Amino acid sequence: MERLYKRGSRHCGPDEIEPGVRDAIAAHAETQLLGDVFANAVACCATVSTRLYKPTLRSRLKGLADPDPEHHTTALFTPHHLVVAVTRTSTGTVVLSARLDDLAVSPHSALAERVAGRLRVPEDSGVNITAPWSGRPERGSYHVALGDDADGRAFLQALRQAITAAKTR
Repeated sequence: MERLYKRGSRHCGPDEIEPGVRDAIAAHAETQLLGDVFANAVACCATVSTRLYKPTLRSRLKGLADPDPEHHTTALFTPHHLVVAVTRTSTGTVVLSARLDDLAVSPHSALAERVAGRLRVPEDSGVNITAPWSGRPERGSYHVALGDDADGRAFLQALRQAITAAKTR
């Protein structure tokens, strides 16, 4: 199945995060008692996801279609936490966080393998993360969009190493 989104990632410093997103992350970090996530950031990545398909009338009527032709994901991690902010025109900026030592990471291809023969899963870059996300009563899975480019792969590799280090402490 073809890709639904074109994704491009770029490494960024915490000071390069767009001001509105930076404010949303800072407010989230304060309410979740994460400390100064910008000063403690190990790595930061900004990803632009552009929809490559036109939603069908049926999916729009049922409310299943992605209403935004483009959205932006900012992901950063400290030695202890992953913070993900997604900005969409339809919802504004939503910020999630989770402890690194409580994350389970699986590539998008693992989802495709689990449902093979039952569902068609589109190709995608990025990673599926299962965790007890901030403010959620139970563990849940979330797809963190990353480009299939050098910066997206480098961020994911650094995140995997940080998760391993956090779990061995």
